Amino acid sequence: MVDAITEFVVGKIGNYLIEEASMLIGVKDDLEELKTELRCIHGYLKDVEAREREDEASKEWSKLVLDFAYDVEDVLDTYHLKLEERSQRRGLRRLTNKIGRKMDAYNIVDDIKILKRRILDITRKRETYGIGGLKEPQGGGNTSSLRVRQLRRARSVDQEEVVVGLEDDAKILLEKLLYYEDKNRFIISIFGMGGLGKTALARKLYNSGDVKERFKYRAWTYVSQEYKTGDILMRIIRSLRMTFGEESEKIRKFAEEELEVYLHGLLEGKKYLVVVDDIWEREAWESLKRALPCNHEGSRVIITTRIKAVAEGVDGRFYAHKLRFLTFEESWELFEQRAFRNIQRKDEDLLKTGKEMVQKCRGLPLCIVVLAGLLSRKTPSEWNDVCNSLWRHLKDDSIHISTVFDLSFKDLRHESKLCFLYLSIFPEDYEIDREKLIHLLVAEGFIQGNEEETMEDVARSYIEELIDRSLLEAVRRKRRKVMSCRIHHLLRDVAIKKSKELNFVNVYNDHVSQHSSTTCRRQVVNHQIKRFARNKRMRSFLYFGESEFLVERYFETKLLRVLDLGALPLPFARIRDPVHLRYLGIDGVSLNDIADFISKLRFLQTLDVSRYSIRETIDLRKLTSLRHVIGEFFGELLIGDTANLQTLRSISSASWNKLKPELLINLRDLEIYDTYKSKEGRASVSWASLTKLRNLRVLRLMANHGIYLSLKSEEAVRSMDVISSSLVSVTLDAITFGEDPMPFLQKMPRLEDLIFKNCDYWGGKMSVSEQGFGRLRKLCFFMESLDELQIEEEAMPHLIELLIISKELEKLKLIIPNRLRACMR
Repeated sequence: MVDAITEFVVGKIGNYLIEEASMLIGVKDDLEELKTELRCIHGYLKDVEAREREDEASKEWSKLVLDFAYDVEDVLDTYHLKLEERSQRRGLRRLTNKIGRKMDAYNIVDDIKILKRRILDITRKRETYGIGGLKEPQGGGNTSSLRVRQLRRARSVDQEEVVVGLEDDAKILLEKLLYYEDKNRFIISIFGMGGLGKTALARKLYNSGDVKERFKYRAWTYVSQEYKTGDILMRIIRSLRMTFGEESEKIRKFAEEELEVYLHGLLEGKKYLVVVDDIWEREAWESLKRALPCNHEGSRVIITTRIKAVAEGVDGRFYAHKLRFLTFEESWELFEQRAFRNIQRKDEDLLKTGKEMVQKCRGLPLCIVVLAGLLSRKTPSEWNDVCNSLWRHLKDDSIHISTVFDLSFKDLRHESKLCFLYLSIFPEDYEIDREKLIHLLVAEGFIQGNEEETMEDVARSYIEELIDRSLLEAVRRKRRKVMSCRIHHLLRDVAIKKSKELNFVNVYNDHVSQHSSTTCRRQVVNHQIKRFARNKRMRSFLYFGESEFLVERYFETKLLRVLDLGALPLPFARIRDPVHLRYLGIDGVSLNDIADFISKLRFLQTLDVSRYSIRETIDLRKLTSLRHVIGEFFGELLIGDTANLQTLRSISSASWNKLKPELLINLRDLEIYDTYKSKEGRASVSWASLTKLRNLRVLRLMANHGIYLSLKSEEAVRSMDVISSSLVSVTLDAITFGEDPMPFLQKMPRLEDLIFKNCDYWGGKMSVSEQGFGRLRKLCFFMESLDELQIEEEAMPHLIELLIISKELEKLKLIIPNRLRACMR
C-alpha cells in the first residue's frame, strides 16, 4: 500500500521541478537525487507488496518510508506556500522579499539535507535487513497504460448491473409489500451474512415500479454499528423530500426528540415505505419506531441486518426473510456476466479454471463479483497465476472475500489505489456523486492529465476501473454514464482499515476520531462534533454531519487543498490564509463574507456552493485556475480568463452577456437562467454568444417566466453548425416558442437528451423529419400547450424514452411510429 503514496510523492517532486524550476535553482540537484532514490525505494516496496506475507522488518521499514514520503511533501508544500505569500506582498513589505527569499532558500536547503540523510539511513536499513529483492512483482498494478485504455474501450457502457439469484426472494417480498392484507404498519426483515446481497435486494424492491406507484412516500436510511438516532431521523426526513428552504434550515437545529415528533407528523395519515439498512442492534430500531406511525394506511418498513436476533426481535407484525447462498449455477451465471467481458475466446482450460475458483467462493455474491472484476482485466494466461495465489490462501477450503480483495487491490495502479482509499471519506451507504468525487480527486492532486485527456477524464477512467472490478457499485446512470456510485459496507471497512494504516484519512464518528491523529493529512467528520485535533499538516477537511459549530478559535488551513464544509456554518473569519485551497464546498448554509473569502482563493479549481443561493457579487476574475463553478448565483458573477473552466452553472443571463465566451474554450457544461425580459420581449441570451463554445456538451436555458425564443432567426441558423456539433444534452425551461423548434434541434448530430420543461408553444404542431435526431435516446415534453406531435417513421432510431406531460394531454394528436409508442411512459 505504501507504494501508492511514494509514487504520488515522486510525481509531486517531478511536478515541482518542472513548474517551480526558477524558484528551486539552489536545490534542484538535491531534489533530483531525492526523487531518484525514492523511485528506487518504490521498486523495493512493490516487491514487498507482491510477497505472500510481509514480515515485521518489512512492515517497520515500509512505515519509515511512508513517514519520509509525507515529510518530503510537507517540505515542498511549505516552501511553495512561503513563496506564494511573499509574491502577494505590497508596499514596504515587498522590499523585504529579497532577504526573505534567501532565508527560505537556506531553510529548504537545510530541510533537504536532513531528508537526504534520512533516505540514506532508510536505504542502509533495507540492505542490513535484506528487505526486497527487486524481483518482478506478481501484481501491484502491472497492467500497462495501453492495456488499460483497451479495456476501457472494450467495456460496454450500456451494460446494466443484473441481480442474479434474488429473483425468487424479490417475488416473495414484493408480495408481502404490495398484497399482504394488513393495514397496520408491517415490517419485513432481511437477514444474512455480509456480502449476500441484502442491500441489493432491498434496493431492488425500493426501486420497483409497482412499489413506487403504491407508496407515494418512500425513504431510505442506513444505521451501521456507530449511529446517532438524530442523524438517522434527519436522513429519513431528507429522503422523503417533503421539506424545503427555510423549513429545512429550521429542522437542522432540532434535537433528537423534536426530529422524532416532526417525522411522525410528516408521515401521520400517509401510506409510506421506509428502508432501514444495516441494523446491528435492537436498540437502533427501538429508537426509530416511535417516529414511524402505526397507522392503518398499509405502511411498510424494510430492515436489513446480519443478525438473526435483530431481524426477529422487532415488535409488532413482521416477516423475517433469510437470504441463502447462491447455487453453483447462479454463481457461475453471475461470474460469467463480469469475468468474460474482455475475453473473445473461452477455451475449455479457461472455463475449468474459472469454475474451480467460483466453486470455492461458496455462493457468496460479493466474493464472486470482486473475483470476476479482477479476472476481467487479466489475460487468459494470467488466470492460472490468480488461481494459484488463491489456492495458497484457502480458509476452510473456501476463498474468502479478504483474500480476493487483497489480490485485486495489489493489481491496481497507484492512482487507482489512492482513489479506492479516498472512498473511506464517505459515510456508510452514502450515494457518492461521481462528478463531486472527480473534482475532489483532482483537487487532492492525485490525478495527472495528459495530451489526450483532461484530469477529469483520467479520474473518470479510474472510477470506471473500480466499478469494473466490483470494488465500487454504480447506482444511477444517465446517458449510459455512471452519475453516482456506492461502496459496499465490507469494502468500505477495508478502505478505512488501510487508510488508517497509511495515516491517509482520519475519520471522526460520534464525537471522537476512529483513530486519533494530529498528523493525518485528511480529516473527515461524519457526525456532529464539538472539537477535533488541531493539525498543521492537514490537506483536507470534509464535513458530512448536520449543522454544529466547532468550538475552535481558528481553523488551521495553511496547507489545505480541500475544504468541504457541507452543512457546517463555520465563519470564514476562523479560516486563516487558505492559500493552497483547490476545492471549496458549501451545502445549503448561509455564511457571511463569502464573496470576499472566495475572491482570495487564487488557486481554486472547484467552487461548489450548490443548494446555496448567493445574491451578492462574486468576483472570480483573479481565479485563473478555475475548472468548475457550481451554485445559484443570483447576484453578479464576474469571470476572467479561465481557459480551464469546464462547468458553469448557473449564471444569470445578465452576467453571461458580460463575459467573453471566446475565453471559455473548454466549457462543457453550461446553465444560464433569465430573470427578466428584454424591451423587445425576447430572450436576453444571444445564440451568437454560444458559437464560441466548441466543446459544449450540456446546455440548460431557464427562465422565470415565458421568455420568447426564436430558432428561425438568421443568427440562430448561423450558429447551428458551430454549437450543435458537440452538444449531447439540451434542456429548455420556461421557454415560449413562436415556431416549431424541431427543424432546428433535430440537426444536432450528437444530441442524446432533449427536455422541454414548463415550455409553451404557440404554433400548435411539432414535426420531426425522417432523418431527425439520429442519436436521440430521451425526449421529454413538460408542455403548457401542445396540439400535435408528428414523428416520421425513420426518425429517432435510438430513442428509448418518450415522456409527454401536458395540461391538455387528452386533446394531443399523436402521430408517431408504433416502435416509439413502446418507449412512452
